[in-house]
Amino acid sequence: MSTTPLAAVILESLPVFLLRGGLFYASRNYILRSLYHDLKDLSTDVETYNPVSTDEDVELDSLPVSSPSSASSTKAHQAQRRTFHSVLSRTLFSFSFSESCTLFILLMLQGLDILHARTRLLNWNLSLSVLLLSIVVLIPLSYSLVLSYRSSSLSQTLQRPTPLRLFFTTLPVGLFLFSLSFVPLPQQVSSTSALLKVLSRLIVVGTVFLGLLSGFGAVNNAWIFFPHWGGSVKNKPTDEDILVAERGLQRVRDDLTERRRAIARLETSQPKPSSGWLSNVMPSFSGSSQLSSATQELNGLLALEYQMSRNLEALRQQQAETKFSQTIQGKLFNFGGRLFALYCVYRIVVSTINLVLPVHSTSSPGQGAEGSARLDYLTMALAYLVSFIPWLHWEKDEIAVIARQISLGLVGLIILSSIRLVLRGVNRVLRVTSRNLGASLMLLILAQLMGIYLLSALIQLRTSFPPPPSRSDTEPDDGTINLFSTLPEYQVFGSLFDGSFLLAAAASAVILWFDERINGAGTVS
Repeated sequence: MSTTPLAAVILESLPVFLLRGGLFYASRNYILRSLYHDLKDLSTDVETYNPVSTDEDVELDSLPVSSPSSASSTKAHQAQRRTFHSVLSRTLFSFSFSESCTLFILLMLQGLDILHARTRLLNWNLSLSVLLLSIVVLIPLSYSLVLSYRSSSLSQTLQRPTPLRLFFTTLPVGLFLFSLSFVPLPQQVSSTSALLKVLSRLIVVGTVFLGLLSGFGAVNNAWIFFPHWGGSVKNKPTDEDILVAERGLQRVRDDLTERRRAIARLETSQPKPSSGWLSNVMPSFSGSSQLSSATQELNGLLALEYQMSRNLEALRQQQAETKFSQTIQGKLFNFGGRLFALYCVYRIVVSTINLVLPVHSTSSPGQGAEGSARLDYLTMALAYLVSFIPWLHWEKDEIAVIARQISLGLVGLIILSSIRLVLRGVNRVLRVTSRNLGASLMLLILAQLMGIYLLSALIQLRTSFPPPPSRSDTEPDDGTINLFSTLPEYQVFGSLFDGSFLLAAAASAVILWFDERINGAGTVS
């Protein structure tokens, strides 16, 4: 058994910790600079008219202040309110990014035989534990903090940590951990390691979620680049069509303003309720009925205004896409998009075949990935084509490994293509009205998805680069253990991914078809 002094392990770990800090700094100051700005734009998807504000409404920021000291304290308090959820989401995203990259770098160091195996294993377990802690505990807890932050300021949250507030803040995390404990472990996972059990349960949930995202993205890409498959071909909108839609929307917004002012007059003209018990038993039914009727009309106009705003945005987007498709870049983009959409359709067919005709492994434990994992024949063909490059000399086993990495990358592209729509839907469902708050919430979701996807990618890499088989007559040594041996096998989750992928694909196709028939956003007659 090889031994390494603790001082040597700590000394070798210093560059790894510096690397973590550099990755965290790069993500915090460079990567998030553009990503957070894009998420803020995404959180204001469709500009809707707010008929609630009136001429009498005055924002608090415009009120006069009594003294310069109170003005400075107000600005500091507003800055604190603006930056709390932003700092929280940026920090957790950077932590997830740095630890995920560290895991991949440690695998490369293992392949190059750099650093001692005990040092690599120590930092591997540390990064894996921190990443799991972020995904399972810290990010779900941040969801509660960010969403509850909508109704209370940071100073109130920090100054009054009442037991009831702490209970409701930590309740979602407790429910998530309690539910995660009921996720069944795959039969192939027989390790007693608590870290491996948590990782396996998380990958089960993550595999289902990533399969759902992939299925939704595959159908959505095919629907966008081949709209005639769903019978959703629309005429190209002209400037006159957009002008007519803008005028109609403006008329509805003018009606909203009039209805709002009428409701304000009704509320003002109603008599003030007296303090007697008779007024509580017998209220003014006539004034209440008029106000209720006006409010119902206002709600109907709001729904009409939202639908017309959506149609107008769809018309503008179609016109911009039509102009872009006439350029050279647009033609190349559409050509690549159609090829990618065809791959999405092919992926649906392959997943169906994998479920109907499952592949049973006949390889030995040490045989590797050749006979233990399903192969994507299209990506295998792409790998063979790449192998004809003169300066590349790949063996047959290496081509199979590269094919799996190409397949993993294409699945990642499908997931990326669907994340934008998913984040937009989450923003609508939660009705986050603040751009900064919506961007922070979406950044937390991205951090969790990124961590789950990269963990799934590591497990996929384990199939491509299997560790040497362990011997039952010897105990594992930290100085010789392979990092991949600490991960579960990918084929354990293959059928689970295919099932959730097909389920999401079928549901997405039905939803898109009905949405086109019912809403028909952007349809030009």
